[in-house]
Amino acid sequence: DILTLGAMKAFALGRRAKWKDYVDLYFIFQKYSFKDLVDKTNSIFKSEFNEKLFRTQLGYFEDIDHSEEIKYIQGFEKKDEDIKQFLEKISLS
Repeated sequence: DILTLGAMKAFALGRRAKWKDYVDLYFIFQKYSFKDLVDKTNSIFKSEFNEKLFRTQLGYFEDIDHSEEIKYIQGFEKKDEDIKQFLEKISLS
């Protein structure tokens, strides 16, 4: 399901900073809350997942791998800056 996919992306974010994961998380947060995602991630990865570190990673955009082209569904295109601002807001909530 989408929440499990989000949990895997949340867990992977610190291990591989790929812009596509940030974009996917942006869209996942349109349906699920930060708490929903953290709870699911904790249930899967237990003590291997660090919520505080994840919050920091959501708002950190240096050294991100942009090599994979983002292919948006028509009508769902988003500017990178809008995604960054949204994720920064989530990370501080």
